[in-house]
Amino acid sequence: MSKQITPINGYVVLKPVEEKEEMFGNIIIPDLGKERPEMGKVVAASPTFNFHTGEFVEPTVAVNDTVLIPKLGSQRIVIDGDDYYICRETEILAIIH
Repeated sequence: MSKQITPINGYVVLKPVEEKEEMFGNIIIPDLGKERPEMGKVVAASPTFNFHTGEFVEPTVAVNDTVLIPKLGSQRIVIDGDDYYICRETEILAIIH
């Protein structure tokens, strides 16, 4: 990534993770018919401002965490030919350990 992306106010920048196709012998079984959330690796995360306390809250995700994001819950962008997603931290469904 030649350009640096710095999210603000509770947003997270994610690099999509490619899902692997299953093979049965020499036959590749495509995963076309299944609706699943997208997977991404966290590139950057920002703290969220809590208006009730007046303080910033650190994100619960860390850089290099692999997470699940909904297909319709994030904004896809292309920078220098690379795909990224930007979404709110609250839209992340799960952290994969």
